[in-house]
Amino acid sequence: MKDNIKNVCERFIANRDVLRKTFSLESGYIYPVAACTLTSAGAEAQAEKLKECKKILKKNVSGLSYLRGTVDLPIIVRMYLSDDPQGFLEKTMVCYDVLKKELGRNTYTALLALMTAEQADEGSAEKIALKGKEIKELLKKEHPILTGAEDNVMAGFMAMTEREPADICNEAEKCFEILKKTFSDKQAVQTCSHILSMAEGTPEEKAERVVRLYKLLEESGKKFGKHHELAGLAALSLYETDDKSLADAVCEIDDFLADQKGYGSLGFGKKERLMHAAMLTAVLFKPEDDLTGAAAAVSTIAMIAAQEAAMCAIIACTAASSAAAAAN
Repeated sequence: MKDNIKNVCERFIANRDVLRKTFSLESGYIYPVAACTLTSAGAEAQAEKLKECKKILKKNVSGLSYLRGTVDLPIIVRMYLSDDPQGFLEKTMVCYDVLKKELGRNTYTALLALMTAEQADEGSAEKIALKGKEIKELLKKEHPILTGAEDNVMAGFMAMTEREPADICNEAEKCFEILKKTFSDKQAVQTCSHILSMAEGTPEEKAERVVRLYKLLEESGKKFGKHHELAGLAALSLYETDDKSLADAVCEIDDFLADQKGYGSLGFGKKERLMHAAMLTAVLFKPEDDLTGAAAAVSTIAMIAAQEAAMCAIIACTAASSAAAAAN
């Protein structure tokens, strides 16, 4: 296991460094998320191919579009991973045009369009948009203050399941009620409940496993973040791997990252580093590609949910910084 951990971590760091050198003006928070996407796909970042993808993006999408800006790098990385970067971008644009009619024009809808293009086909976009809107309205009925544009992404993921909107929202609410007894940040708890609602098992089993993993890490001297970071732990809890193996892997990866450039006193803090360790643990325990059915669906959710929750947090921070700058 230690060799596997070392391999995953080294590939992650190498990908992060290439991305950082190739696209030097991006938010520092985006590089690890994009690097994790590449590492999960078993890909090696190559600067020239990535630059070509950026040229295609700039040529086809206006700089004023929500498909640009904060989501530039996530789009470029997924174009890079596809066999047809131009075709993948066009598919993403079609999905965005469909989704925005129901979920509005914003960066979160753009991020959902990217995920829709990756996980479904254009023909499914309208169904996801309509079902996602219904799910979001049900979520907002329960939590009018907590639910906003940032929930477009998870509402869209929930819409990709076969479950009825009322059923999956009821499941999410039950998970929410259990998790809020342990974690006080209700926004973070809501995101976690959305992730858990898409998996099999009772709300009690799923929510209690998140708490269990949190406590296992705490007992190991690793204090996992209780805010936007928490979604990474919820996503990791979807894996069938036993609790101790997951917690041990997070600890080992965190120890490895602690010695890497970018994670020292001038880099990411301990909680952000642990979140990255959880994302990489998901990569480490990623099931084989020949997995099918429900297991494959859970694997997909687990792999992307933590990354996209991190992206949502980045988008929110970017928006808050822009608003503050405009006010001064």
